Amino acid sequence: MKRTVVQKAFHSVFFILAGSIVGLLALLLVFCLPLEPMRLHVWQSLYLLEDEFGDSEMISGYPATLTGNFTDCLMLENAVYQNEEHSLLEQVLYMYRKESGQGDGWAAGDSLVDYLEGVQQPREVEYARYWHGYLVVLKPLLAVTTLGSIRIGASALQLALAGFVCLECAARKRKMLGAAFLLSLPFLYYVTLYTSLSLSICYYIMCGAVLVQLGLHKKMESRGWYWEFFLLLGMATAYFDFLTYPLVTLGFPLCVFLYLSSDKPKAAFVKALAFILSWMIGYGGFWAMKWVMTDLLVGGNVILDGWNTLLARTETAQDQNILSGFLSVLKQNLSVYDNWGFYLPAVGIALWLFGLLAGCRKGFRMDSVKYMLPFLLPALLPFIWIFFTQNHSGQHWIYTCKIFAVSVFALICAFGKGIENYVRTD
Repeated sequence: MKRTVVQKAFHSVFFILAGSIVGLLALLLVFCLPLEPMRLHVWQSLYLLEDEFGDSEMISGYPATLTGNFTDCLMLENAVYQNEEHSLLEQVLYMYRKESGQGDGWAAGDSLVDYLEGVQQPREVEYARYWHGYLVVLKPLLAVTTLGSIRIGASALQLALAGFVCLECAARKRKMLGAAFLLSLPFLYYVTLYTSLSLSICYYIMCGAVLVQLGLHKKMESRGWYWEFFLLLGMATAYFDFLTYPLVTLGFPLCVFLYLSSDKPKAAFVKALAFILSWMIGYGGFWAMKWVMTDLLVGGNVILDGWNTLLARTETAQDQNILSGFLSVLKQNLSVYDNWGFYLPAVGIALWLFGLLAGCRKGFRMDSVKYMLPFLLPALLPFIWIFFTQNHSGQHWIYTCKIFAVSVFALICAFGKGIENYVRTD
């Protein structure tokens, strides 16, 4: 069932407005939970956090293996902070917390420790630009357990999600798709994801989206639900994530759509462009709604602050023109893969794909090549993202680099799609 542009616009506005109300209510609800059990469990986790204050790299000398300690401490203090001077609505929308850093500096770890120990702190700050939707999950978890237990559970969940994706691909006779997913995970620095609350959010959203597609693709495609699907993906990313590596929640599902789609290559490519737009509307629109709701409901200048931050994050790298800045930031992000831990898997993947191609005795047909070409779109998305977010990608390259897993997934999927359209001779 095809949807008109007007219908898509109406659905987009409806979902963003309705989602904003549901998202706010969910946060208000979890903020009504008792804080004492949460504070106790965070207090019991301080030894683990403090060990990572000085060195947050899981593997020393490899910056991209960071545990995300800084942001995790912000998240934990947001989960347990309370100031009776603020109403519940103000706390949820402005996300106040105490800060021990001097001036404009942030000392997230020290601030969390000082707050829990009752040390006098110089100022109270707010972080209203984000939804902080992760608290809908984090606060109930902290009510029953510690950060260490959460990490152990996270490692099991992350492995289970990867396993379920591969099993679902195999069950639907899409083994190449499952292999592409599995082989792209190392480029997310998957082994370190469980150590970070903040740096695993996009992984959960991405895996959930892929599992939904594997189970419901035919129905979603036949009923024209993919526009709303990518819209909701963008909204969920804006709600839960801290602007870490959000592109994976677009790139991976987009590759899965192209792989599973029954459309001709040109039609699939056009739809993929539309779904990128849908994700961007959901991501940007839902994020902007947080600013609008805050200013409308409790007053302030969050819209202006958010807009100024957006402009700053999309600036050209410092003291460089747009092209040299892009190349500099791109090199910085790719540098995390400049070691044999990635060279060897990359060579292995290339040899494996070459072997599969060699098994197709009659080689490519032109139709096979055409089916591969649409995957160039998601493969190029990380480069486009870095081009337009040079400031953010330059400052936070140790985790924005993870978006290049999208390119790896897209390229392997392209070969898989092409191989499915080979003419084999026995």
